[in-house]
Amino acid sequence: MPKDLSVVLLLDYYGGLLPEKQRRLVEYYYCDDLSLAEISETEDITRQGARDAIVRAVKKLNEFESTVGFAKKIDTVKRRFEAYENEPTDDNKASLKEAIDEM
Repeated sequence: MPKDLSVVLLLDYYGGLLPEKQRRLVEYYYCDDLSLAEISETEDITRQGARDAIVRAVKKLNEFESTVGFAKKIDTVKRRFEAYENEPTDDNKASLKEAIDEM
């Protein structure tokens, strides 16, 4: 299972919406960089059980982002702020204000 590190960002935003055990397993795998074998030993579950729980949790995190879109909105604000910071024009200011208003 390849590690998509954008999951860490989604976990920051939506991790509190996951069941405690799923959140913990995702943290072990993505944040603590534990292998599935190490997670299964730590949690006293099978390796396949750990993998399945992580896959389900990541699917939920992606569904939350698809519904709410908070990570995308934050990214848009950050990019527009950087553009304004680099070139403080009225157009960049208006674009930043628009992104903030959409949140």
